[in-house]
Amino acid sequence: MGVRRFRLALAAGLIAALATMVAASADFAWDPEATFDPPEPADSFGRAVDLDDPTLVTGAPGDDTLLANAGAVWVHARDDEGTWSFVVKLNASDAAAGDQFGSSVAVEADTLVAGAPFADDGAGAVYVFNRSPGGLWSQSARLAPAASPGAGNFGTSVGLAGNTIVVGAPAAGTGSVYVFNADGDGVWSETTVLVPTDAEADDFAGTSVALSGDTILVGASLEDAAGASSGSVYAFVRAGDGTWSQQAKLIASDAAAGDLFGDAVALTADIAVIGARANDDAGSGSGSAYVFTRSTDDIWSQQEKLVAADATTAGLFGASLSFDGAQLAVGAPGAGRAYVFESPDWLETGTLAGDLLFGGDVAIDGEALAVATQGVPSGTVDVYRRSEALLPPPVPVGVFDSITGEWTIGNNAGEVTTFFYGIPEDIPLVGDWDCDGDDTVGMFRPGNGYVYLRNTNDFGPADITFWYGIGGDVPFVGDWDGDGCDTLAVYRGGQVYLRNSLDTGPADLTFFYGLPTDTPFGGDWDNDGFDSVGLYRESTGYVFLRNRLSAGLAEIDFYFGAPGDSVIAADWNGDGTDTVSIYRPGEARFYISNTNATTFAEFDFRFGDRNLDPVAGLFAP
Repeated sequence: MGVRRFRLALAAGLIAALATMVAASADFAWDPEATFDPPEPADSFGRAVDLDDPTLVTGAPGDDTLLANAGAVWVHARDDEGTWSFVVKLNASDAAAGDQFGSSVAVEADTLVAGAPFADDGAGAVYVFNRSPGGLWSQSARLAPAASPGAGNFGTSVGLAGNTIVVGAPAAGTGSVYVFNADGDGVWSETTVLVPTDAEADDFAGTSVALSGDTILVGASLEDAAGASSGSVYAFVRAGDGTWSQQAKLIASDAAAGDLFGDAVALTADIAVIGARANDDAGSGSGSAYVFTRSTDDIWSQQEKLVAADATTAGLFGASLSFDGAQLAVGAPGAGRAYVFESPDWLETGTLAGDLLFGGDVAIDGEALAVATQGVPSGTVDVYRRSEALLPPPVPVGVFDSITGEWTIGNNAGEVTTFFYGIPEDIPLVGDWDCDGDDTVGMFRPGNGYVYLRNTNDFGPADITFWYGIGGDVPFVGDWDGDGCDTLAVYRGGQVYLRNSLDTGPADLTFFYGLPTDTPFGGDWDNDGFDSVGLYRESTGYVFLRNRLSAGLAEIDFYFGAPGDSVIAADWNGDGTDTVSIYRPGEARFYISNTNATTFAEFDFRFGDRNLDPVAGLFAP
């Protein structure tokens, strides 16, 4: 790739300012998509929301359709055209006045859970609904504690993941949390009751709950570890035999009386976010949220304390939380705001404003965000959709949508272009096919091994077509003989087949390297003007680079990225050496490194939509 180095160096210098701009602000926006405002008066619509895109569930515990304050749950759905519509309004099969069904809700796939904490004279109940293949929702279970704790408000909080439901009952003495599991026939049964080891009366353990995998967070916002109602959160973990035990007690590093730490919790894998809506950093009740992470040896530690950039007195930031693993939504209903932060740097990337009590509850799932305004007597729910601004990326990269055949490319002049080329399931290729110093697109059709290359980045017929490889081969590109022209290679069962011309014919060079499941890619790792083969082990994030086109051990190996990442390589800084970088599909984010070593990325940026195929090259305007 030697003929292209100087142009990349110029491009890198030209766009240094762009990198700063991308890092300083979000490269996308949240666009209003729908607003739901049912006509029923005094129904407390919006008390609780949850979202498993394209399904939105909203609790209305004050609904009077059946009886006064019996409660209801509304289900809305989004179709393939992007239109949200009402699906059904659910009521408990044994609804009674004052039950407040819908005070808490959770939805995952075809299962919906709703709490009625004042059912049975305050003992509480939880209802499970399932969606049929035809799209109809029906009640499948009513859950209650095996041994009633009295007026425990069972159902104040709920969590759902797979075949596990977690239910908080904070008014039961110290407060407690119940775990239910479904068997193979879908029958739910209580499997354990969790109570913190240092529980005391009126701690209100179970005010909030969060469930992810084999971990449960239990919020006890009135616990007194650092003063009256400073609050704490307990982490419980499930062992291989199905038993649960307390793993940790989480307390804010600057905990103070009255903070209500744990009034809201969110959890994904080893990252916990905990709200403290009454924290006083920016004035009484301005609020904050704390990020805790769990190490490989199961130690939880505080990583960040988040506050709103425009924090105000009585803002109640942290009153509601939702975390999808990449994005964190935080409600501040006292200020009428909702905020979006992105992990792992926890930069505030979006702020949404509404009326007072906007942000009373929030739910985020990828490109969809729901924000409830908990108005009196009734509220509303606004749904937003994330739109990519398609800002120029700080280095020339692109993404390919294998479903639609659409390319989105950031070229050397800082422009973003989109066009269609290829058909669904084609594998994208990028290279300098005509030796002019500019990279253009190509396709490998995995069903038949045909290659279709274009010498311009736009829609049109292929300029070069030939057959190379067989269906199932993994294609990759490089300048194997150092002549300034890119050609093709395929990877088959751990064997590399290189060809130095763009036509049908036998491989010019063949050798074994790596494992059949590795992902191959090309690059000049030692600045000698010749590309050689690299391998990326997606299951571990391990990289293997070799400077010779032959079988043998890697000369360079290191970790970069995480399982599930996609690999790209280019000369990002113009020093003549290609370095390995990664694209994280679930975040639509590129992580760029200028060294072939285990290290942090020099910079990262979001570009395009999620879950696409990344490419890199010198794309001429």
